[in-house]
Amino acid sequence: MKKESILLSFSKGTRSFIFSMIAILTPYYLSSLNVSVFYIGVIIFINLTATAIFVLFYNYLKIGVKVRILVLSVLMVLSFIIIYLTNNVIFYVIALIIGGISLSGRDLSAYQPIEQYSISKFEPVLKKKNFAFSIYNFGSYAAAAIAAGTLFLYSFSNYKLLFIILAILSVIQMIPYLIVKFPEYNKTRIKTKISQDTKKHVYVLSSLFALDSIGGGMISTSLLTLWFKYVYNISLASAGLIFIIVNILTAVSIIISSRISGKIGLIRTMVYTHLISNIFLILMPVYHYLIFSEIFLYLKQTTSQMDVPARDSFLNTIIPEDDRVKTNSVFTSVRTTMQIPSPLLGALLIEIYPPALLFFSGGIKVLYDLLLYVKYRWYND
Repeated sequence: MKKESILLSFSKGTRSFIFSMIAILTPYYLSSLNVSVFYIGVIIFINLTATAIFVLFYNYLKIGVKVRILVLSVLMVLSFIIIYLTNNVIFYVIALIIGGISLSGRDLSAYQPIEQYSISKFEPVLKKKNFAFSIYNFGSYAAAAIAAGTLFLYSFSNYKLLFIILAILSVIQMIPYLIVKFPEYNKTRIKTKISQDTKKHVYVLSSLFALDSIGGGMISTSLLTLWFKYVYNISLASAGLIFIIVNILTAVSIIISSRISGKIGLIRTMVYTHLISNIFLILMPVYHYLIFSEIFLYLKQTTSQMDVPARDSFLNTIIPEDDRVKTNSVFTSVRTTMQIPSPLLGALLIEIYPPALLFFSGGIKVLYDLLLYVKYRWYND
């Protein structure tokens, strides 16, 4: 694994710590400002809408790759300065938008298309590419586990201190970008139209990812935190403990994923592991006891993200090299955009009938798994 891939994985991990902590923290912070469950869902909805628009248009800016990613980092630092200096819901929402910080708890940001393209260039051999994307995603979930652990150990009600920590980390995540020499893609080719074969893949995969994202948006870190808080009235420390285990399990599964995909292939890895996970998701609310909901959540996480490195490798193999930055941006935008309505629907379901949130999400994601397998079972990697 090249040094550049390791540095980008470090930035990804640091950013994931920030995103995960803010996603878990937000429902509690907003509750301390007397914001209701439904309006917390509205705020998450606004955040995801703005993030989707941000990702969609930011990648069309005619500035160099390195400058583009450094500007993103500076904006993130600025956002936490605003959050620290104010104690107002409106400024909080605006600051998250400025920083491109998603409350989904996942890194569906404008950084990703650049980092994924760069790693695919640094690691041209498929086996090494699979491993590199596993490490890239492993670091993300390991960092998220540490973020959850920090909240579990944090016994104070002073949110400002946490915002200072996140501001410092947003500076740290920028450092590798100053060191890495980002590969320049063929700008002439990138401006031409995508080939018809590639377009077919983009249309089909975008539709499938849109379906998956609708279901996934309903179980984002913020909404799951809100669900546990509403149904079982758990504390911030308890939420932190739950997500420590969730992210540790996810991080371990990410590493195992590359070995599984090496034996059964990328598509089978994506479908089989994801399908098992979604069955456990549907079982989470069946027994109305906190311990059972936690157990099924942990079982879900043992396989829920095994598809991610396989998917990254699959997309950056099946799509021609010179189209990858553009198509990765499209896929990221689609996944972010289609999560937009989920918080509103999710918050409404939590207030009306909490189990419906997980039944609905799991059902949609199972449908995605089946359709993906039907469409791409021919693919041999």
